[in-house]
Amino acid sequence: MQHDESSPNRGARAASDRPGRFGRRARVLAVAAAILLLLGACGVDTAKTGDSGGSGKGGGSGSGQEITVTAFAGEWGDLFRSSFVQPFERETGIKVNLVFGANAEWLTKLRAANGKNPPFDVIAFTPDAVRQAVPAKLLQPLDTAKLEHWKQLDPTLTEHAGVDGTPYGVPLTTGSTGLMYRTDKIKTPPKDWRDIFDKQYCGHVALPPLTYNPGLEFFSALVRSQGGTLSNPKDVDKGFQTLAKLKGCVSSYPANAGNVQTVMENGDAWIVPFWDGRAFAMEQAGSPIGFTYPTSGPVGALTSYYIASGSKHTDAAYEFLNYVSAAQYQKKFGEGTWYAAGNDTIKYSATFEDRIKHGEAVYKKFTWVDYNAATPKLDEWQQRWNQIFS
Repeated sequence: MQHDESSPNRGARAASDRPGRFGRRARVLAVAAAILLLLGACGVDTAKTGDSGGSGKGGGSGSGQEITVTAFAGEWGDLFRSSFVQPFERETGIKVNLVFGANAEWLTKLRAANGKNPPFDVIAFTPDAVRQAVPAKLLQPLDTAKLEHWKQLDPTLTEHAGVDGTPYGVPLTTGSTGLMYRTDKIKTPPKDWRDIFDKQYCGHVALPPLTYNPGLEFFSALVRSQGGTLSNPKDVDKGFQTLAKLKGCVSSYPANAGNVQTVMENGDAWIVPFWDGRAFAMEQAGSPIGFTYPTSGPVGALTSYYIASGSKHTDAAYEFLNYVSAAQYQKKFGEGTWYAAGNDTIKYSATFEDRIKHGEAVYKKFTWVDYNAATPKLDEWQQRWNQIFS
């Protein structure tokens, strides 16, 4: 609710014509009115935040407040700004300072802050980073009662955005890691993970390292396709034995999305484990790219938003998360990135529905990386990977 500063002004003007004590009262009221006007001009916000809930009825009550939010760089970040940040700022009056980058650097800066005056209020993280941030107490558990759309969010995604049953993150989008391939080089699309070992692809395989999400997601799928789990050392050993069959067949080792796109577009590689959204975006841009959802199950790749421990703007952060989780804003972002959004009530376009597999039944069948097993072993596993492909 805003201050109604016209009423005391009218009172001051009416009383100022009266003599004696009424005149003194008028001067007091005039001074009070001037103070109120000054406070209003300075942007002091005396209203409560959190009223809009992503519904577009915020009325600018948060004028003067600011929050700092992270976003992945490039087109992803541009679409995030137009889908969420711009309507949030317009409807609440709260300014969002966007910081572009990636998981590793944000996690490093949160560690340096150690829960005191963190550099970000709201952070985009994938599950691998979350499994490091939560034990270090760098993220706040969510008070789901403050999230207007929580019950609309997919339960499998909220589970994987949390840690050990405690909700921490608001799922933004989920991708499926499968096999991206060159349609002009590979006439018969691959069907399952094992197809990447086909001799016809030898010399044309791109293999991300385990320290880059698609690489670990592929290794997890490989272990599971052989009936194993990442928590069983013997199953992991078997996975590395199978992975070693690619030695001499890998043409590039892309360690970020830009590298993957480059090696596929210039023909250095014909096939690579990668995300469905990125593949369809490349196809839409005119590249000869196809994508296969492996028959034994794709791997879930989730991005969620979290509130930093020690944030001094928690109320505004929750209000922002209400926008991030709202169907009306998630739809634009999901369709623009070719990733299914966390809100299950969205009605996507026919084109999106024809291409992107999504929904609770799909997510339950995903291979999900067991980060509780993988995170403590990742350095060791990467060294084993290096020994194979050095």
